Amino acid sequence: MPSPSPLVEELKRVLKERGLTYADVARSLGLSTASVKRLFSTGSFTLRRLEQTCALAKVALADLATRAEERTTATAKLSLAQEQEIVADPKLFLVTWLVLNRATFEEIVRDYVLGEREVLRYLIRLDRLRIIELMPGNRVKLLVDRHFVWRTAGPVQAYLFDTLLREFFAVRFAGAAEEFYFHGGAVSEAALAQLSGAIRDAAGACVGIIERDREFPARRRGGAAFVLALRPWNYSGFSRFLRA
Repeated sequence: MPSPSPLVEELKRVLKERGLTYADVARSLGLSTASVKRLFSTGSFTLRRLEQTCALAKVALADLATRAEERTTATAKLSLAQEQEIVADPKLFLVTWLVLNRATFEEIVRDYVLGEREVLRYLIRLDRLRIIELMPGNRVKLLVDRHFVWRTAGPVQAYLFDTLLREFFAVRFAGAAEEFYFHGGAVSEAALAQLSGAIRDAAGACVGIIERDREFPARRRGGAAFVLALRPWNYSGFSRFLRA
């Protein structure tokens, strides 16, 4: 039996968003509900029936194709509008942060004061934002790639700098499990490029450790964070003494 195409799968999502059922599609196409279910399960739409169903759902076929392509292509960066919507709602930002870190629906409900319906509502929003694909059983498929980053100087990065990092650095890093290294010096452009590569490699290694740790769901986890940063920089307290 042929599998439904990404286009047909996206059409199913649009119908769900519009509150339309297979029975509604059946009436529109002049078919039985069983025949419509078979069309969706096999993906055996004719172009005319596909266009008729798109008309019922009030979505252009070209827009449906764009949506399907975006969903099957992992993104490395969100749009400005996506980030703005995420940071505008603290709970949505929390759920986004958790699913990007591979937390499951059950883990979120277990570990946070959010009810099942509330978490599901936020997952549906993330699905509509095309950050995840909400699968049967409230499972989540990420639509962002492994090297996903927030927009430079975007809404989420601004939020991180203004809130999270202020709190993160408001300690002395003297605890047994805390680490802090700071080092700088005068370097050439070639050395700066090498440092950039080393930081990217280190970040990838750290993310890999976190992802591999998710393979052990029974293990009790506590929060942790790491920051790696590099920029050409002279301390203002020193640079004011530099010769012109």
